[in-house]
Amino acid sequence: MRSSSPRRRHSRSSRRAQLRELNRGPGPWLLAFWCGLLYAMVGMSLGAFPIPHWVWIVAVVGILIQITTLAGPQALRRFRWLPANLLALASSLGAGLLAVALAIALNHAGTDQIDDITISSVIWEVFFYSLLALILAAVSSGVTASLGDRLLRHFNQRQTTLILAGTILFGLGFGSLFGFLIRQG
Repeated sequence: MRSSSPRRRHSRSSRRAQLRELNRGPGPWLLAFWCGLLYAMVGMSLGAFPIPHWVWIVAVVGILIQITTLAGPQALRRFRWLPANLLALASSLGAGLLAVALAIALNHAGTDQIDDITISSVIWEVFFYSLLALILAAVSSGVTASLGDRLLRHFNQRQTTLILAGTILFGLGFGSLFGFLIRQG
C-alpha cells in the first residue's frame, strides 16, 4: 500500500479549505441575483421615460467601465498603490456616469398638473430624483464590486468579467423592457 505523500495531503487539505471558503456565507449567485435586480431597476428607470438616446450611451459606458475595472477591495489587493487607485478612480467615474444618466432620466418624470408647479416644488423634485439616482447608482456599484470580488474567488478575471457583464446587461435589458412597457401603457 502506498502512503499519501505530503504533497498529496497538502493538496487535499487545500481543496477542503477551498470548499469551506465556497460554502462560507452566501454564494456569489445570491449576490448576482441582487445585482441583476438592481440593474433591472436602473433599466426600468431609464426605459420608463422618454430620454435622449445619448443618456443610454452614458449609462452603458459607465456600466462597462465598472465591469472592466473590477474595483472591489479583494480585487484591488493584487495591485500596487498607483494602479489600484487608478482602477478605483475609473470605477468611481463609471458610477458617476451611471448616476448622471439616472438623474437625467428620473428628472424627466415631471408632472401633469402644470398649474400646481412652484419653484420650491421643482427644486424639491430635482433634489429628490437626483438623490434617488445617486443612491441607486452607489448601491448598484457597490454590489457590482462585491460580486466581482466574490466571483474572483472562484473564477479567473475573464470569466468574472463575462459573468458580471451577462448579469448586469440581462438585468438592464429586462428592466428597460419593463420600463418601456410602462411608458407605452
